[in-house]
Amino acid sequence: MTSTSSTSTFFPMRKHRCPCGDEQCYIEPEGFEEEELVEQVGVMEPNFDLGSPKLSLNSNKVAAPPYVGQSFQSDEEALEYYSNFARNNGFLVRRERSKGNPEHPMGVYKRELVCHRAGSPLSVKSPEAKRQRKKKPSRCKCDAQMVIKKNVLSGATKWVVISFSNLHNHDLLDINDVHYSPGYRYISQADRERILALVKGGCNANLIIRALEMEKGIKPGQLTFGERDLKNFLNASMSINPENEGLELLKACKVMKERNPDFRYEFTYDESNKLEHIAWSYVGSIQAYKIFGDVVFFDTTYHLYAYDRIVGVWFGLDNNGNTIFFCCAVLLDEKPDSYRWAFQAFLRLMDGKLPQTILTDFDLGLKDALTNELPSAKHAFSIWHIMSKLPGWFSSSLGSEYEKFKSEFYRIYESDTVEDFELHWEQMVIEFGLGSDRHISLLFIHRSCWALPYLRSWFFGGLLTTNNSMATKFFFKGFLNSQTRLKDFTEQVGVAVDFQNQAGEEAATQQSQESLKIKTCLPLEEHASTILTKYAFEMFQKEMMFSTHYAVYETSRESYLVRHHLKSDGGHIVSCIPSTEEVHCTCKGFECTGILCKHALRVLSLKNCFLVPEKYLIPRWRRESSLYPKSSGHKYRSQALRSLASIIIQESSVTRDRFDYVQWHLSRLLDHVRDMSAADESNGSDLEPSTSFDARVDVVPARSVTRGRPRKLKGMARVAKESNRVAEGD
Repeated sequence: MTSTSSTSTFFPMRKHRCPCGDEQCYIEPEGFEEEELVEQVGVMEPNFDLGSPKLSLNSNKVAAPPYVGQSFQSDEEALEYYSNFARNNGFLVRRERSKGNPEHPMGVYKRELVCHRAGSPLSVKSPEAKRQRKKKPSRCKCDAQMVIKKNVLSGATKWVVISFSNLHNHDLLDINDVHYSPGYRYISQADRERILALVKGGCNANLIIRALEMEKGIKPGQLTFGERDLKNFLNASMSINPENEGLELLKACKVMKERNPDFRYEFTYDESNKLEHIAWSYVGSIQAYKIFGDVVFFDTTYHLYAYDRIVGVWFGLDNNGNTIFFCCAVLLDEKPDSYRWAFQAFLRLMDGKLPQTILTDFDLGLKDALTNELPSAKHAFSIWHIMSKLPGWFSSSLGSEYEKFKSEFYRIYESDTVEDFELHWEQMVIEFGLGSDRHISLLFIHRSCWALPYLRSWFFGGLLTTNNSMATKFFFKGFLNSQTRLKDFTEQVGVAVDFQNQAGEEAATQQSQESLKIKTCLPLEEHASTILTKYAFEMFQKEMMFSTHYAVYETSRESYLVRHHLKSDGGHIVSCIPSTEEVHCTCKGFECTGILCKHALRVLSLKNCFLVPEKYLIPRWRRESSLYPKSSGHKYRSQALRSLASIIIQESSVTRDRFDYVQWHLSRLLDHVRDMSAADESNGSDLEPSTSFDARVDVVPARSVTRGRPRKLKGMARVAKESNRVAEGD
């Protein structure tokens, strides 16, 4: 299943099959927008073969000029904004100089984004180039640029514009012709899919161009690619040799198995003795599943379009809120039989351990396969995927009413009870005139698999929200691209998994060194802060803060009605038995998230309970349930110190007093460390564990820097001198 040609192309594609069963029903999901990257460096070829581009350029979006002080969430967002501005003003953008590197505590912290004609003309040195016809140099020392710098304040990272100039010393391109520039020519994922479909229908390049222009409703010549780009794309797509693809992928798995005996994979052949399905997992992923395999998300929204295969990936969530990889499968098609094989292979790779709950895309074939192969697991459709389908289903028919419908849909999704859900659903259908819509009927028929009131009795670890979106697109971004050959697929997935694990380890180490802020000053909150990870504690703290807005009414012995103080009806019943430390709420919040709900916490507070009962601080959310090693090795020490240094830089650079305080202590600490012996007397404890799951990390939290005004440097020196004098006297 891999290409033998070096020009093969990897196309991870969205799945557009609608669960309503109508083959003519086309879904354009919201939240899966195509992303394209324009980074013009001198003269470059058109981006017709970008497999996973990085940022979206909408020719209809007019960006205002950047200004000093403007902030962005990331440097990619800043590049996108400046590129949109450049496109509408007749020039291209490229990255110039940057400061920082991955080893720096702040990483890359400064970037210069410049006009494509900035810099001095490149010198021509080769004899062959000298014999060519002289061309006007593309670079002419243009001064137009935007400089951005990373700013970290209170743990939040922003990229701020510190300099901007729009003074060009050359003629700008005509705004109607700028899309002909190589840097702005690309073929989006949706266009690729349509092009290949038209090719199968017998259309030539000229007819395809005309068909796409008519479908998009644009004038001739306004596509983001030309006929030459189209032909290059088709040539690259047709270079794949399906006969050898499965064999090469299978060989790659066998080689990986020889290098690492703990690597696992399963596969099947079809009737023609060709590879049909294949699934694999890594030793670290198998160990992670043993700890956090209670909730699993199975994502099947990506296709290897050039190979006419789909990719299924199993993800999970660790106790720090990080997405973790469990297993990957490449399947022949989307039929229930293929999914059944995938689930069977997954269980074999995971030593037969069954998940409690599993989330998937809204796919009825998946549902049938899960019912047969994992009957004891609770299956639910991801609300994130359902929300992404709403625009394709309803935006056209509802028009300007769509946004109102979308808000009402999500409000009903979060209803407290089944009765409320069904009542408000009926009202919504009548209000928007959707009584005869097949998609609204389909959603209602399967409401028990996605609506929150029907799912609260099962544990989902906080994944039943639109904020927690796990998808192959995000996890493997930057690792699988147009140059990835299928025989390298398993290895590249492994690289991505290692990278994500390292990022999760660094984030967990940094979180363990941060002091958690107590907001309610209640003993229950303080107790939870010493047990739970930062991610879990923030969920607990949110419930704790909400609990202060609820009133409690005793209905019978050890039973209480809890409702918001502004409401006169409704609420939830909480039963609390102090002798057995049992507390239950009809909202099922704890059963669903593993965190006590606001109603239960309110009752516990009134019952003078100062510690959270042990059984309600479940192991999956505790700090000790870590994937990361307890090690005294060089790698661990380096990472721990780097994370601590990053926090020190963030906190000490806020004021001059803090800077003086930290600089004074660090300079003396460095002198002291240099005087220590360089020989390690740990007697072998410096050895790294064989896998990252042999032990767990225990890092002593760093003492938080006082928020008050630090002492002056002179005062600190005097205190240190007095301490030395006392020590000498002793």
